[in-house]
Amino acid sequence: MARIIAIANQKGGVGKTTTSVNLAAALAQAPKRVLLVDLDAQGNATMGSGIDKRDLAGSTCDVLLEEMHAADVVMRTPEGFDLLPGNGDLTAAEIE
Repeated sequence: MARIIAIANQKGGVGKTTTSVNLAAALAQAPKRVLLVDLDAQGNATMGSGIDKRDLAGSTCDVLLEEMHAADVVMRTPEGFDLLPGNGDLTAAEIE
């Protein structure tokens, strides 16, 4: 059975991204199948996962706007988990 783990807090700087990236890496080593979804326009989870947010063919924004399928955007990280990357394009998703 699949399990969804959400890490959220309204306050910034409390370790949400650090916790998310490290938990994803630890679970991938378990070995578990892991998909980390970066929904932050800063893309820090993407960068922290070893993926350059400035060099993406697609991002979470494209999936949310239904311009691309998630399967076409997901990337494998060096740590062995899958990532749906985020970047600054997410700021436009709120407007659209």
